[in-house]
Amino acid sequence: MSSQPTARPHFVREHFHPLEIFPYFRRWPSSVARDFIYTFIWNCQFAVFFYAMGAFTGGAMPSLHAFGIYLLISNIIGYSIHLLFDLGAALNIDMAARRTGFGAKVAYFTAVPLAGVLIGLWLSSYIVDVGLRGIFTDLGALLSIASVSLVISVVMSVIFFWRERGAVADAALARERERVERVERETVTANLRALQAQIEPHFLFNTLANVTSLIDSDPATARRMLESFIRFLRSSLGATRAESTTLADEGELMAAYLDVLQIRMGQRLRYEIDIPPELHAFQLPPMLLQPVVENAIRHGLEPKMDGGVVKVCARRDDGAVVIEISDSGAGFAEMTRGGVGLTNLRDRLRLLYGDRASLAIGESEVGGASVTMTLPA
Repeated sequence: MSSQPTARPHFVREHFHPLEIFPYFRRWPSSVARDFIYTFIWNCQFAVFFYAMGAFTGGAMPSLHAFGIYLLISNIIGYSIHLLFDLGAALNIDMAARRTGFGAKVAYFTAVPLAGVLIGLWLSSYIVDVGLRGIFTDLGALLSIASVSLVISVVMSVIFFWRERGAVADAALARERERVERVERETVTANLRALQAQIEPHFLFNTLANVTSLIDSDPATARRMLESFIRFLRSSLGATRAESTTLADEGELMAAYLDVLQIRMGQRLRYEIDIPPELHAFQLPPMLLQPVVENAIRHGLEPKMDGGVVKVCARRDDGAVVIEISDSGAGFAEMTRGGVGLTNLRDRLRLLYGDRASLAIGESEVGGASVTMTLPA
């Protein structure tokens, strides 16, 4: 597996909004509409804060009309800051500031709110006439604006620096999780190869021994067995070298495998493979079915004197593909329910599909065992 690039912290406008410091607001994914609404809520909080400060310093509760003015001006200033941060992200100014160092980041997150406050007040002076135009020539008023801007800048800087530290920690956690999953995938693959290495020599030697014993007594059957075995080897070697296969190819592999076993077991083994044409091209990992079919033969039919039937069926069910392998044999003993083959298969499904795939073991309708795999379509 190729190495992935190191994740970098994402706290630019399109990825993070200050309102997300509250867990409730993290449930919706980032979008233009969501951030626009979040900024409105954020601005209203500042309006309430400054309205309360006005009541505290003035000794009396300002009128609702005054609150409306606070609300309007806070939103004009807030959206001005919002647009400036969007512009900085679009021009990669924020990324350049973060790469330059701590001082550049502090300057950037201080300058943007200050500029947003000045622009917002300038725009507000043309929308509502509450004496805002004169403040740009009043030193005391400018100092007051600078104080307000400093408060906003400190709030914004704390939020964004906190988010940066969280993003760095999240990136490190994601890298560690990816490393663990890669190790698990490699372990499962190694276990699968070890299992195949155990299965194939055993199957190979038994088959060749059977062919040898049939050459003199029944050459036609020996020829049929050898042809089926060649089909199995051809399909098996192709499957083990590929990252994925089709359900039709897996069905052909199982048919060749069961043909060989049927010649060896005679009337004690019968099989059915039912894969609808519309599922022939369905992609799935190779060698998913063989461990289950082999378990059905080894633990289900071979211990039973009169053998039985193995069925491989596939169907589409509510956005998923369900593959069921059942037999009419002795059924699974408790010790075989968690055998190496099925354990590896369950681990492979979990690593490849997560919670979207499942493996269920139960009793078939005819009394044997049934293994059902559900794969996402």
